[in-house]
Amino acid sequence: MKIGLETLRDRAIPLLMSIALQSVIGTLLGQQYDMQIFYTSGYVVTKGISPYGIFPTKAIFNNPSFFEELPGIGYPPPWALYLGLVYSAVYVPTGNLFAYNIAIKFPSIISNIALAFIVEKIATQEGTKKEDSKKIFYFLLFNPLMIYISAVWGQFDSLVILTSILSINDLSHGRIKRSGLFFALSGSLKVIPLVLAPLFLLFVKRNYNLMRILEFALTSIAAFVVFSLLPFNIFGWNLWSVNRVVSDPGYQFDRAGGFTLFNILELALGTTNLPRGWEFLGYLWIPSLMLGYYQLSKTSLASRMDLIRWASSSLFILTLTRTWVSEQNILLLIPLVMLHSIVTLKKWRLIQLIWIITLVFTFINGSPFQMFFLLSPEPYNFLRAFDQAYINVRFILRFLIVIPWNVLGWLYIRRTIHGQ
Repeated sequence: MKIGLETLRDRAIPLLMSIALQSVIGTLLGQQYDMQIFYTSGYVVTKGISPYGIFPTKAIFNNPSFFEELPGIGYPPPWALYLGLVYSAVYVPTGNLFAYNIAIKFPSIISNIALAFIVEKIATQEGTKKEDSKKIFYFLLFNPLMIYISAVWGQFDSLVILTSILSINDLSHGRIKRSGLFFALSGSLKVIPLVLAPLFLLFVKRNYNLMRILEFALTSIAAFVVFSLLPFNIFGWNLWSVNRVVSDPGYQFDRAGGFTLFNILELALGTTNLPRGWEFLGYLWIPSLMLGYYQLSKTSLASRMDLIRWASSSLFILTLTRTWVSEQNILLLIPLVMLHSIVTLKKWRLIQLIWIITLVFTFINGSPFQMFFLLSPEPYNFLRAFDQAYINVRFILRFLIVIPWNVLGWLYIRRTIHGQ
């Protein structure tokens, strides 16, 4: 999807402002746990070691503000390989953690910018009023949640949803192979987009023919193998020792909490795992998605906006039925729900509520206090001191804010499965 030079010139000032803002805060801040995992993963990859293990983070970087040891990366190999590249290209010659910090976030910041242009263009092509399309651009360029998760936190969900949207756009225009490549790349960064595979296959089936289905399936599978499995062979990593991804799949299903109603367990039982006998709830998202796809299959699936409607609804179902969801994953919803809400429903309120509720949750959850570890331990020390007296209050508020989130999500799903 091409962006004209004239458009770039017209948006030069706000574009530079957004890049500057994200670059400054992206250099100084970062989520203590996740970023230290990223730092360490980049280091071990350059040493020829599999990033799927337990590593002495504090000793590696000789930094007292680091954790003693941390697990390696919990994602497929492409992100780990990028981290290794950044470690070699940035940290090794500079020895500067701030430079390393912002370099890791570079793809996420660029993805935020790209999403602003691409989502605006899709909205315009779908007949949205010029003022609303322009509003979409500025919303994505300066949205606090987008910037917080990407530039502050350091997570790369904006890159994941960017590649997913590119796949959807190409599929709707009949560019089957390129769509399959983008889809495989998206699923190789984080596995969540793989739940959209039935949607993509059904779209091809309804609008093309058997050969095109095979073309999409084979391209996606082949690309996914290259992106996600081939690195294990090339670098000699042991596939079966991948913690949290392959060798311990239960990890993905027995956690309970985060941005879900199941976070009440931490208040009631003092645990972030499902109680014994209730482990089946960790798999609730599977039949829920199957039922969601069945209901959606009764509606049209012939256009780009149908793909976006189905994709947004499916990801919302996943978000609401998993027992553990991190607020960072909500970035996968925002561009898709925005397009459907504004292009089809002609409403802004829904997308505003999504990012506001999520951002409020992050503060109640205490994550912003973990973003200053490169500068000072005091914000995190304040949170720990606060929790000694008021942690139950924070847990209650965290649960309460998730209630309207669930109501909002199920109302949205109800509308989309009725073709609205």
